[in-house]
Amino acid sequence: MHTDQSSGLSRQIVVFLTFTAAVMVSAASFAGTTVLIEQPTVSGIAKNIFVAHVAKSGMPTGSFDLVVEQPDPFTSTGNLVTTTWDAGSQTGFTPTSPATAQLGFRNLSGTSTAQMEGDVVGAYLNSKDLPTELTYQKMMTAPQYTFPSGTEPMPFESSTALLSAEMDLQIPVATGSDTYIDADFLFIGPNGLRVTYGVKLFNNGARGALFGVLYDTPDNVFIINCPLETNTQFLTKASTSGSSTGTPWLGWKHFQWSINQAQFVAGLKQLAAKFPAQVKSTDPNQYVFSQFHLNAEFHYSPAPAELGWSMRGLNVSLTD
Repeated sequence: MHTDQSSGLSRQIVVFLTFTAAVMVSAASFAGTTVLIEQPTVSGIAKNIFVAHVAKSGMPTGSFDLVVEQPDPFTSTGNLVTTTWDAGSQTGFTPTSPATAQLGFRNLSGTSTAQMEGDVVGAYLNSKDLPTELTYQKMMTAPQYTFPSGTEPMPFESSTALLSAEMDLQIPVATGSDTYIDADFLFIGPNGLRVTYGVKLFNNGARGALFGVLYDTPDNVFIINCPLETNTQFLTKASTSGSSTGTPWLGWKHFQWSINQAQFVAGLKQLAAKFPAQVKSTDPNQYVFSQFHLNAEFHYSPAPAELGWSMRGLNVSLTD
């Protein structure tokens, strides 16, 4: 799911769990590197909820947010409730104080629950919490940072620039044939063209992740999907990084990669070749970096699905 920066809402009712601790965005960090996004440390989750259709305001910008696509179906307001069950058995992360670190649909074991404590964020999703007769049978909880309007960086102005990202991730639980996690960079191009440069980290049950381009009609975004592998022309995997996988795992695994100007243009050319009427520019200077989004979701019907994950140490930086 990719949220619409202009309206602040997706096509479904969404719930935002927002870190009030500001994400670190520095003008300069070290030796030619600018830190664009750094995951903050927070004390808990209870005071960091933003419900879009309850608060009557748009998506927050300039802060690191945990986006939950569905409102709580078991409360009259759509607000999530405190959960104290061991959600860490599904996400891999057990907070020190579940009562202040967890919010979910119900205070019951096995319910969909978001976690936020210290430098770790995570979520467990269970399709049993939603009716299968829904038309839009998808669940998602995902961390996200959106740059305030007018502050979006243009990372590929220089031919020597590198847009880099790293994080530690674990995905102990995943069921369902359409259950996955991507790291998505959203770019805005000429005439408001929305392009996501997606890095495929996990695709449940897949034996190999292939490069592909597509158009997502509901969210009006053109997507470049690139596996995190060494044999690709669209990104560079760090030597210390894990690779794309289809097998869940418990325990922190490090993922790290970079994208240079030539690789970004190569991705744009693939999009332009498939969608020539819409993607008319492959000039990297025409695209600004609008949003980072860890796309952690599944489509659950007709079969049930689950997804449990946790993340720490997200850092997105620009080097030139």
